Amino acid sequence: MRNIYTGLLLSVLLLWSCQSDQEKTVLPVDTELYSRLQEALINARPGDVIDIPAGTFAFDRPLSLDGIANVTIQGAGMNETILSFQGQRIGAEGLKITADSVTIQDLTILDTKGDCIKIQDSRGVTLRNVKTAWSGGAKESNGGYGIYPVACTDVLIDNCEAGFASDAGIYVGQSVNVVVRNSYAYQNVAGIEIENCINAEVYDCRAENNTGGILVFDLPDLPVVNGHTCRVYRNKIIDNNHRNFAPEGNIVGIIPPGTGIILLAAKKVEVFDNEIIGHKTFGTAIASYQITQKPWSSEEYDPFSYDIYIHDNVYQRKRALPDLTKDFGKMVNLVFGGKPQDILYDGIVDENRTGPNPMNICIRQATEGLRFANVDAANDFKSVDKNMAVYDCGQLQ
Repeated sequence: MRNIYTGLLLSVLLLWSCQSDQEKTVLPVDTELYSRLQEALINARPGDVIDIPAGTFAFDRPLSLDGIANVTIQGAGMNETILSFQGQRIGAEGLKITADSVTIQDLTILDTKGDCIKIQDSRGVTLRNVKTAWSGGAKESNGGYGIYPVACTDVLIDNCEAGFASDAGIYVGQSVNVVVRNSYAYQNVAGIEIENCINAEVYDCRAENNTGGILVFDLPDLPVVNGHTCRVYRNKIIDNNHRNFAPEGNIVGIIPPGTGIILLAAKKVEVFDNEIIGHKTFGTAIASYQITQKPWSSEEYDPFSYDIYIHDNVYQRKRALPDLTKDFGKMVNLVFGGKPQDILYDGIVDENRTGPNPMNICIRQATEGLRFANVDAANDFKSVDKNMAVYDCGQLQ
């Protein structure tokens, strides 16, 4: 295995602008280091390790690896190697990967025009000790995703951080066999999002001060629909009350501040042993895609949530008025007199299913003090039912 040292640590020049009250750090574009890195990626062979030295470096275009398997891209440490794309002129991503058996570790990527790290159509993806963020804080103009594997197989995201994404900090979409663990998502619209995936696990993570903490979504009109089988456990989902700063039209734009977990058109999902604390609107919501009132064209798409098992979580509500900026929050205010809720179910069912609990929504939680309701969304919330007994169906088979 070759070890490619990509260049000497260059000194960082800090230029301070005094034209406003807010000081702005400007880094010169490091064309020499960029050229060495990109050449190493183009010429890489299987087994290569591309080392990026410690320091803060500015690039104005993406780094990319295409079609070369079993390559590692590594810095000197999450807080030691920092790649800034604040002045990006070409492309949108910071690091773009279309290659199998890739490992990215021990570095930070900041301030990309679009997504910080995008990995597509790859098998065997590992991100470890990686941080993504936008240094200007939460803005609609920030890129959509921090860490963004899509259409991949065998994805591991371990001990990573993501902040200030205008869509999702850590997002995995249309992928198979996914693990997100030991990671921290903060001040994004969505902290961690699993979308249209098969066989996913999210555990031992912290989602804090996002608009919504953890989302398990299945959306229509994508190359892969009807994802299923996700376990969300041992996470700390704390104080996700951040304002929603998603650009107009984004699906995450529907999330009300004060959301712990949303399961949207989700199938075979187990949520357990989580701390879901400090949310002003609701702790967990189970909903069909119909509640978004958005159309779809995929004939094979199944919009319902079913085979959901929620158990042994800790719920503690925030003492605050639920959100009034989004329809979901307005509904909670209207239906529940301005009181935050713990678990909400929209009650929308597939007419082809029968029985008292046709969608197999199973909830086993300590009931003392817990606020639960089937909101009867299909009938404009006319018959809200707070009786949880029908959903105490034990462990899914």
